[in-house]
Amino acid sequence: MRSEEIKEKAKKLGIKPIEKKTILLVEDDGVVRDVLREVLEKDYKILVAWNYSETVKHLENNIDLALIDYSLPDKNGFEVLKAIREAKPALPAIIITAYGTEHIAIKAVRAGVTDYIKKPISLKYLKSKVSEILEGKKDDKYLETVEGRKEFIIDGIALYLEDNYMEDMTRDKLARMVCLDRYELGKLFKERFGKSLISYLNHIRIENTTELLKNKDLSITEIAYSVGYGSVDHFNRVFKETYGEPPREYRRKLK
Repeated sequence: MRSEEIKEKAKKLGIKPIEKKTILLVEDDGVVRDVLREVLEKDYKILVAWNYSETVKHLENNIDLALIDYSLPDKNGFEVLKAIREAKPALPAIIITAYGTEHIAIKAVRAGVTDYIKKPISLKYLKSKVSEILEGKKDDKYLETVEGRKEFIIDGIALYLEDNYMEDMTRDKLARMVCLDRYELGKLFKERFGKSLISYLNHIRIENTTELLKNKDLSITEIAYSVGYGSVDHFNRVFKETYGEPPREYRRKLK
């Protein structure tokens, strides 16, 4: 079932959607900004600014957390934080910086930031920190940084696939999202994860079907389309390659 259908069904049943908390993301690098937004917007409402003046425009909105890049085109992240603090004194804030010096760290502490993260960021680490601040869910198993900007972008693509596997996906679409050539994206992804984009996506999709197969009210066709396959034959073939038997047989054994 597509997300739009689920929302429509919930609306008819009178179920109100859970109100998402709001993050103000201040980042001037367009690709980094888009990756961060894609990774976070499944769980949170994202307001985007790329400099000081754009940030100030958002301060009339309800905001639960600010993610602020230190290096901005007009003023630095601490000057942005000062403006935010004047409007919202208790707002939690994370400073993100490529400058991992002791001087910046001391300034961050004195400015009263909630956290201070060095670039290039580990996206899973960032998600865990955001979850800890906004949801109270602590998880220390992820490293703080990755090796470089390209690793950051590829990790963003991987998380995007994990969150949106049920949607129509092509390598061209993903490449456009992060301003990379489709062949370079494929090469970098395989270097990072040891498998192709399509193999990674198929693994996520098939992994998510095993729970769905336990629901006897869902047909194989419905399951195939709900996890993003355009044809049942394609779904059956990939499932059999993964589990050694077609989904119908797998479901029979579950019973």
